[in-house]
Amino acid sequence: MTLKFFFQIILIFIIVTIIGVFYYNFFFKNKENVDLVSKSELETISKIDENVSNELSNIEYNAFDENGNTYYIYAKKAIVKSNENNDQNNVLLEDVISIITIKNKGLINIFSKYADYNRGNNNTFFYEDVKIEYLDNLITSQNLDVIFTEKVSKIYNNVNYKNEIINLSTDNIIIDTKTGDIKLEMDNVNEKVRLVSKYNYAN
Repeated sequence: MTLKFFFQIILIFIIVTIIGVFYYNFFFKNKENVDLVSKSELETISKIDENVSNELSNIEYNAFDENGNTYYIYAKKAIVKSNENNDQNNVLLEDVISIITIKNKGLINIFSKYADYNRGNNNTFFYEDVKIEYLDNLITSQNLDVIFTEKVSKIYNNVNYKNEIINLSTDNIIIDTKTGDIKLEMDNVNEKVRLVSKYNYAN
């Protein structure tokens, strides 16, 4: 009787152990795997949501200063760039059109492939296939920095300036966005602006 009872206890213990192992393997571990997959999926979805929220289409910005000058910028695509301080003022723009209206001086039309725009101070760095139309002048280059905080614009990198009378190449063109005045500069002070006009030619 005692021996029979002893074997029954052992048998019950073996059955409980088997059920425990089965439960652990098929329920607990599976739950851990599901939790890991869910966490991974949530992180992926979060990254996708963040990318979608940071990417905008057909975006426009408008600004003006104390002198009555206005600034308009449009881009087919914009990506808000966040830094470690979560500063989202910097925006990468693609296929850009901009219009600067200088009071009593006229319009400056700007076109470029890309631009880095700061929504906080409106400073804009246009680059790649830059074209500037101002009065009767056409300026092409690869870079244009519009620095509103300094009220100046600098055109550089493969600069060509032309109108109905002249066609010239220079290293830099500086535009005073407060007065509309234009200044030509060379990186090397010993070099001169290359100028071709309908009336004469000069180096």
